[in-house]
Amino acid sequence: MQIISIILFALGAALVTAGAAAAVYALIRKLPTVALIDIRTLPVDRAAKKKEEIIADRIMRKLAARSAPLKKAGSAAWIWLRERFRRLAHKAFELERRSERLARKQWDALTAATRLHALMREGDRLAKEDKSVEAEKQYIEALSIEQKNPKLYEKLGRLYLRNKQYDQARDTFRFASRLSPNDASVVASLGEVAMAREEFADAITYFQHAVSLRPRSPRYLDFLLEACIAGNDKACAREAYFQLVRSNPGNAKLPELDRRIKGMA
Repeated sequence: MQIISIILFALGAALVTAGAAAAVYALIRKLPTVALIDIRTLPVDRAAKKKEEIIADRIMRKLAARSAPLKKAGSAAWIWLRERFRRLAHKAFELERRSERLARKQWDALTAATRLHALMREGDRLAKEDKSVEAEKQYIEALSIEQKNPKLYEKLGRLYLRNKQYDQARDTFRFASRLSPNDASVVASLGEVAMAREEFADAITYFQHAVSLRPRSPRYLDFLLEACIAGNDKACAREAYFQLVRSNPGNAKLPELDRRIKGMA
């Protein structure tokens, strides 16, 4: 009788272990699919632990019905098998929950990026329609999603610049420049603010920096040349003029710019 009990115990253990291993293997194969589940369809506050217990108990009841001889052979063996299965089931459900958490993070990142681009597009549209207040709201809401986006700050700064809110524009461009120090567009925008405020020396410095970052940009060279002329710095204007000639020899403004430079004191 003892030998029969041992054989039944070993057979039952093998069956349970193999079944649990198969369940875990099937779940692992399913993980890529689980990761693609639309998280919006999942309950926000699912009682995962309760679900685990219910399913485990259901399987254990089926196993008990089919393992009556083993159960009669010895309660200790049955208890060991039951606890062994519960531990394996717990590991399987933990893998599932981990996969769902990863999927939720991926979904949150995707929806945030989608909202960000939608807000930026709407802000751009409103800005083109001269609806500055509405555009500002869109950009600020977008910044609540991505607080360190230099291009968003630049868009907001240009909105202030166009509305002649020079202090707000300068502060916004400065913050964008701290986030992206080598962004020539942001640096040139600071130069535009300085020009609007008639701070020509600062404007020259900003535009020279922008040109150093983008040496062949006709736009930044034109900005620099205008700042040099406005600041009455003839040497600076002449150097910027020759850079512009080399960069854009077909520029229709060159004769007029040359005449203005020659007329400087």
